[in-house]
Amino acid sequence: MPLLKPAVNPWNTLAALAAGYFLVLIDQGFMPVITPLLPFDVGSAVWLTSIYLLCTVAPMPATGKLGDAFGQRGVFLIGLAIYVAALVLASVSWSFGSLVVARGLQGVGAAAFLPQAFGLIPRVFSSDTQGRAFAAWGVIGSVASLIGPVVGGTVADSLGWRAAFFAQAALGAVALIAGLIALPRLPRSGERVTLLPVLLSFGGLGLLVYGIQFGQWPSIFFGALLIGVLVRSARNGTDNGFLPVELILHRSFALGALGVAAMGFSVASMFIPLMYWLQTVAGASPTASGAITAPMSVFALALTPVAGYLTDRRNPGKLCAAGFSISAAGLALAIALIHMGAGVWWFTAVTSLLGIGGAFVWAPNAAVTMRGIPEHETGAASGLYNTVRQVGSVLGVALVGAVLVRGDIEQTAHVAMLLPLTAMLIGAASSLALRRDVG
Repeated sequence: MPLLKPAVNPWNTLAALAAGYFLVLIDQGFMPVITPLLPFDVGSAVWLTSIYLLCTVAPMPATGKLGDAFGQRGVFLIGLAIYVAALVLASVSWSFGSLVVARGLQGVGAAAFLPQAFGLIPRVFSSDTQGRAFAAWGVIGSVASLIGPVVGGTVADSLGWRAAFFAQAALGAVALIAGLIALPRLPRSGERVTLLPVLLSFGGLGLLVYGIQFGQWPSIFFGALLIGVLVRSARNGTDNGFLPVELILHRSFALGALGVAAMGFSVASMFIPLMYWLQTVAGASPTASGAITAPMSVFALALTPVAGYLTDRRNPGKLCAAGFSISAAGLALAIALIHMGAGVWWFTAVTSLLGIGGAFVWAPNAAVTMRGIPEHETGAASGLYNTVRQVGSVLGVALVGAVLVRGDIEQTAHVAMLLPLTAMLIGAASSLALRRDVG
């Protein structure tokens, strides 16, 4: 029998939550396209993506608990307001430093409001409609991924990179109004949030990412040291459940988390060298560069429901391995085309393979990773799973950026693409191991 839910319209709630998610994915499509237009060198411009991801991943394990403690509606709206204000600041930024601050605040805002959706959806939808709700959520994400690079490239090409940030801020204002109207006020749990693990997470990841991207070994050392302290406190139980390391002992969870970290690494980083090469070497316009990504989202939109259907009826690990392998083939093709100096539109074949492969990774990986997790640990498992994916994204951008700035884009782009290709192969290998474990 479906569980009773509060007397609210769940689909209006979903629409308001999805507006925020749509905004984040639009930004992910905008940034690789407009980054080559920024008046900064490659290393500095890539750091704008790194600082955004860093400020998203470090607070995220705590923001879910903040929603439980103070109300998911309030935390969602505050986070979205910070996000929109940061976009306005980015559009009027007067220096590289001010743009870095804007991107960091944007990340903090995303870290605050994104986890609240997965806390609210199960609370407003009955158990027999939650599947449709999450399916609609996935479709909205695919649509945003489709139009983000195309619209971002067109706006930046015609009006400049500042207008791209301002256009996002306008969309964010609409999302904020929708949230104020549609999000319900639900009971709070009074969950405790401990500050020290948040500081250890933020400081450790920040030092690691900075050290990797700029070749600062002392920064890498101290970052790893802080992460080690965080893990130690989690093992001792003194972090108040901030980092549920016991889940790593669950074999399928550990292998699935490795796979999603590899996917996060690749997806966040692979378009940075490609867009730089297309716009600075091949001479493609931002509009054309954005349009090249369209087949990826079209295939993902068409095939994600198929992947979801097969996940319930076939071996998810095998589907993941196939998806990672197809994506790896797409990246290998991109490297070959860059090396050959191929024409711009040949890269639609690359993005087509990436869309097909990605469709068969995300849903099967999530399903098989969360399989067998005790019910009382599913919230912690979901938080850790998403954090691991974001950590992969942070490291991917940092490492690819570090390789890309080692010389001229013409010489470094195809070398930088080898890193996401390697990550895809690691994901395929972990999925095969996962298949043997779960199958």
